[in-house]
Amino acid sequence: MTIIILRIALLLIPLVAVIFWLRWRLKKDQTEEERRQDISRLQKTLGVLVIVALAAGVSLRLLDDRTGDARTRYIPPHSEDGKVVPGRFVSEDEEEAVDNSKEDDEGGEENPT
Repeated sequence: MTIIILRIALLLIPLVAVIFWLRWRLKKDQTEEERRQDISRLQKTLGVLVIVALAAGVSLRLLDDRTGDARTRYIPPHSEDGKVVPGRFVSEDEEEAVDNSKEDDEGGEENPT
């Protein structure tokens, strides 16, 4: 998830920079007081955006728990019948069924030598 946020940020940062640069070029003939107000507003806006981005990243990191339950076991990606089966967490009951099917597959094959 953080990779997605990073990619979005990498796309948006140059766009925001160009928008602020164009805005600055249009307001080049402002007085010093107007510039200070704009800079202050810009700093506040960027500060809020940074805080929101950090809060979103931290909350996504804390809420994204990809670990399984203590009574489950992770089965990594593997192929079955020529198709890739993604990795998943299975309960103890399902694990026994998966192990039994693997044993049946392995036990049914004979060596031609």
